[in-house]
Amino acid sequence: MPVATTCLTRDQIQSLIRGSLPPTELQKLTEHIGSCSACQQALQMAATGTLEIESLVANRMTMSPPNDSAYWPAIRSIADADRTALTPDTSASFQPEATTAADSDGTTPNAKKPELSFLEPSDDPAYLGRLDHFQIARVIGRGGMGIVLEAFDTHLQRSVAIKVLNPEFAKNDTARQRFCREGRAAAAISHEHVVSMYQVARESDGKIAYLVMQLIDGETLESRMMRQSPLAASEVARMGMQIAAGLSAAHGRGMVHRDIKPANVLIEKETERIKLTDFGLARAADDVKLTKTGMVTGTPLYMSPEQAMGSDADEKSDLFSFGVVLYEMATGKSPFQAPSIVGVMKKVMDESPEPPHRVNSSIPRKLSDVIMALLEKKPDDRPESIHSVATVLAGIVTEFGPISPLQVPAIKANDAKRLSGKHRTIARRVSYIAVAIAAIGLITLGAVLGGWIFTGEPATATNTPSTDDARFPSVLLSGNPGTVLSVDFVPGKEQVAAAIEDGSIRIWDIQNQKVIKNFNAHRGLIWMVHYHPTRPIFATSGDDGFVKLWDANTYQMIREWKAPNAVRGIAFSPDGSRIVAGDREGTIHLYDIDSGEQVGSKTQSGAIFGVDYSSDGKWIATVGTDKTVRVWDASSLEERQSFTGHKGPIYDVAFIPDGSLLASAGWGKVIHLWNVDTGQEVAKLTGSQSDILGVTFCNFGSHLITSGQDGITRIWDISDGHEVAKLGGHESSVHNVSLDSENHRIASSGRDGNIRIWDLSVLSESK
Repeated sequence: MPVATTCLTRDQIQSLIRGSLPPTELQKLTEHIGSCSACQQALQMAATGTLEIESLVANRMTMSPPNDSAYWPAIRSIADADRTALTPDTSASFQPEATTAADSDGTTPNAKKPELSFLEPSDDPAYLGRLDHFQIARVIGRGGMGIVLEAFDTHLQRSVAIKVLNPEFAKNDTARQRFCREGRAAAAISHEHVVSMYQVARESDGKIAYLVMQLIDGETLESRMMRQSPLAASEVARMGMQIAAGLSAAHGRGMVHRDIKPANVLIEKETERIKLTDFGLARAADDVKLTKTGMVTGTPLYMSPEQAMGSDADEKSDLFSFGVVLYEMATGKSPFQAPSIVGVMKKVMDESPEPPHRVNSSIPRKLSDVIMALLEKKPDDRPESIHSVATVLAGIVTEFGPISPLQVPAIKANDAKRLSGKHRTIARRVSYIAVAIAAIGLITLGAVLGGWIFTGEPATATNTPSTDDARFPSVLLSGNPGTVLSVDFVPGKEQVAAAIEDGSIRIWDIQNQKVIKNFNAHRGLIWMVHYHPTRPIFATSGDDGFVKLWDANTYQMIREWKAPNAVRGIAFSPDGSRIVAGDREGTIHLYDIDSGEQVGSKTQSGAIFGVDYSSDGKWIATVGTDKTVRVWDASSLEERQSFTGHKGPIYDVAFIPDGSLLASAGWGKVIHLWNVDTGQEVAKLTGSQSDILGVTFCNFGSHLITSGQDGITRIWDISDGHEVAKLGGHESSVHNVSLDSENHRIASSGRDGNIRIWDLSVLSESK
């Protein structure tokens, strides 16, 4: 093959960058570039498009300039530009930890730069400008196809990230299609471990296309590993489990990510929760390709062998890329390191890395085996689905210690797939899969096991209750932007308030099934929303450590208290003068509503998940990770009693209205009833098919209502301990239940983003 003897013209360089040269001419020109520093520099300067890497790989044995040649930096520049053009910005929804009033160049926020000339002037000088009804606060990042902005949505009163298509590309059909596809692909996926896409829109004059999405406060996995590498085995398993769950949600929608890498994995600052982002390369499997045949897309270090050869990237390709990310997390290095792109791709296709447990002895063999299964060269030898991988990783996570099921991502069981191909033996070796499935709530047993009567003997189950019990009609409130972790009735109104995982509170009109108010309350996940017993105020608590008090009419914050860490359980005293809160480090905080002072605190072992006041205001009950129910003097916070018997974390606790009994439930599917005066366990209620996340009594004290990981709300008769009904309707975990004692209703909140209002009048009529 002759080598070009003269330097490349500008047209040849642009053709090379665009990948429009025929293979023979491409090889001739690249060989010239390998030995010509002038062309290397020109190529680096002009690299703004795409590169047909397949042709380089296909000829890797005959075309290989020296490793120290400037040819390789030039090729990297092209590859980087290719990735930038195809994925506008990996931090599209990422909010860096440092937020300042000036950009890095020292300009003030309201000094509009040329690249922001499309913005309309804002009437608030604190903002850079306005895009439709969004006030633009600052530039988060820039990419080859556009710019990413932090903005304030004046309609929904929340901060968002906006990815704006560069006006230069607005006239390019392919660029516009790719940009819009990113929005449609991401918007089709609703999952707690995928960045939420809110809107795909155009500015009023139609010239500017933009995507509106969730704003994440945190860092990328790439940034984390730059500071800390390798990661602890427990973190590899936990983060991997959540990445896999988010990816499973995408695959369930027929989407392929095609660019799984640490820069596309976000870690929330307060919660350490994983969010998968940048579906700029995602596409439905049966869609028409936007890239031409043979175009390699993605990041070389994380490419699958089939991607490196230019073949279609499917779900199995995502599995390989995910395995590379896990390997790097576990060992601190890439499994396919090489001094050049071609060298990387040769290793990707031909070489298998050393197993992680041999590189890092702290990595368990089970985790190492999963990673190596993902890195199989042949797609058919990899696990059959990311769903099966997520399930296995969840089992590994539980081996590092008990965790809340709320820490385990929602994974829908679509089949009985396990790790497949050459690695079927992994499924047999890791017998803990069954434990993982139970923890996630994937197993639904057909038989109802019945309850336990007060003697402690099994009760006979008769007439298995239906999940669609006609005696308890319900109203569905759907369309919340993520998991609803808590719900409470607005006293005296046909309304409920919902605490959403994205940090917002939504007020729903029950009769009209419409949202009448939506506002940001916390940064990150909100655990509880709870109305005051006598006054028009309500309280919220969140992972940001704040307990906040709100005016129920104006929705303005009255005051806030800051705990050192996340606060999950809160409860008002019956007289409404105080509020108790329990935090992640096991500290009970007692606040005075009117003065705003903290009037008491006490620390117990383990995290606190649930708290409740007795109806007379004398006692406070707490439960959490230490498997113990504790009763405290509400004035002095001196411990009065402790009840043991749970085999795992306890997620919720509730006093019966007359204060004589205490119900506690959590991991292990069992509800315990305790005599508050004697401290004796008086009953165990069994029959739940999953861990129990919420408990409350009806206002008569005759029935107990529980919510479970299996998506079922159960009603129990306290007199004999039998299950009266089980109410379905949620697609996944039901996080809590709230009682409307005046109208004999309960509200259930779900991981599926839905709220259901159940009419329990039939129970009151029977009393």
